[in-house]
Amino acid sequence: MFRKWRFWLGLVVSLAFLYLAFRQVDLASTWGAIQGANYLFLLPAVVVYFVGVWVRAVRWRYLLRPIKETSPSRLFPVVVIGYMANDILPVRMGELVRAYVLGEKERVSKTAILATIVVERVFDGLVMLAFMVTISAFIPLEPWLQQITRLAAALFLGFLAVSFVVVSSRRLTVSLFGMFTRCLPGTLGQRANRLFASFLEGFAVLQSPGGVAAVFSTSLLAWLCEGSMYYLLMFSFPFVQPFYVFLLTTAVANLGTLVPSSPGYVGTFDLPAIAVLTLFGVEKSLAASYTLVLHAALLLPVTLLGFYYLWREGITLGQVSRAR
Repeated sequence: MFRKWRFWLGLVVSLAFLYLAFRQVDLASTWGAIQGANYLFLLPAVVVYFVGVWVRAVRWRYLLRPIKETSPSRLFPVVVIGYMANDILPVRMGELVRAYVLGEKERVSKTAILATIVVERVFDGLVMLAFMVTISAFIPLEPWLQQITRLAAALFLGFLAVSFVVVSSRRLTVSLFGMFTRCLPGTLGQRANRLFASFLEGFAVLQSPGGVAAVFSTSLLAWLCEGSMYYLLMFSFPFVQPFYVFLLTTAVANLGTLVPSSPGYVGTFDLPAIAVLTLFGVEKSLAASYTLVLHAALLLPVTLLGFYYLWREGITLGQVSRAR
């Protein structure tokens, strides 16, 4: 029942966002721009994107180092599988799939791995926030963009502060958690305590200033690669905008994907991306055609590669489903 409810909620949200994104778009002009695009620039754009995915594997290595040393070459397929799962499963279930696959592959705690992914997402949000704050220092942002910046700051800086507090007083945190689990029946409380302690292991990188610096710098590099992909793809279409516009588009569109939606962030990615581009003078039908091609370029190659890695690792879609 919950899965059905989750599916229909995501579908309704995506349809609502798609309606808002395309209600004033000339669909004939949009299709014409897609047909007339110069796809020579698509290949280098996708290559730069996958460079960013490799950098994310390097970042994950830093996050996992307190738990188990592993190489980016072993982590890269798992990262891609996670992206694939996010594209075909609702509500970012790829994060759980990633934890499951790596836990099975490396024989380490899936709960601790999931915690490293939570830290990843916090640093992703911090980079998006850094993009928006830096750009706003030179260009006044619209009120709705200022509001998104404030919300992102409250969410990600707040979560980071709580994470540092938890890591710095781990014993106290575990003791406080134990007070709430004493009332659980049987061995359920003990199991909850073990899972919570294992989860806290995934935050261990925050105890090292060098580790924090490495995670932030690789996060920044990964998102610069994705922003560069957006910028390169621009040359396939008849409009020109400076690089910072695509960094802002990267930040706002990816913050939009935090909204629960159908698989592949349909609508929740497209509406913010189109809104930012039109804000800087790109005609709306042209912005829509660019965004549709961009979204397809973000989804299709990594999804196909993810299915290949699933097959290579001997993992079935049934196992992926159970991982959810």
